[in-house]
Amino acid sequence: MTFGIQRLGPADLGLLLDLQEKIHAAQPDPDTFQRSTPEFLAYCLADGGRCYRAVHGDETVAYRIVYFPRERPFNLAIDTTVPTAQYGTVAHFDTIGVLPDWRGHGLARRLNSRALTDLADTGTRHILATSAPTNPYGVRALAEAGSRAIGVVEKFGGKLRLLFYRPYPQAWPAAPATGAQPVAAARRHVALVDTAALVDAFRQGWVGAGVRFAASGAADLRMVRSCLPVSLRTYD
Repeated sequence: MTFGIQRLGPADLGLLLDLQEKIHAAQPDPDTFQRSTPEFLAYCLADGGRCYRAVHGDETVAYRIVYFPRERPFNLAIDTTVPTAQYGTVAHFDTIGVLPDWRGHGLARRLNSRALTDLADTGTRHILATSAPTNPYGVRALAEAGSRAIGVVEKFGGKLRLLFYRPYPQAWPAAPATGAQPVAAARRHVALVDTAALVDAFRQGWVGAGVRFAASGAADLRMVRSCLPVSLRTYD
């Protein structure tokens, strides 16, 4: 099956608003999908980000939003050890959505790949993102794009989200900071629905690197030990 990936512009605001409403309405759990305001989408469609759609024939079936927070208040870097002076080099992998009938075709992977390639001329050095722990396919898509889960944060009115980070443009892992020592390789799996266990694992220095699906449909976060150039700023 053939799909095209196209960059969107300011004239496509209505298309994105309509598509996100369709995707939100189709969610079994609406809390897993965060809708964007028209103002936010207009900012990203102009010079405040990059927006893409996947098309099959004449139909738009998926989209990806990349957001450049710059000096705006909503910057996930605030929750991390990214230096304040580098906030202008942060990009968010914001919302990604796929219409239900078109899932299973690797569209998130294709959209993320195009977005990563296009960031090369933006001065981006840090990519941050969030995903609901109850959305294992969203977690997997971010991990496949080279991001690692570094903690659990409250966003969007108190909703729990995994916080993801990856350096850019280099591939993961980034070189450890001066004086940092490598951590012995290890692996464990924690149920994505067990938020308390995830928080405890992050506190112990584990990071999320992928998803393991069981035959029952349950999903675990695959966690590894790694030297991180960036971590959560604090834990409550």
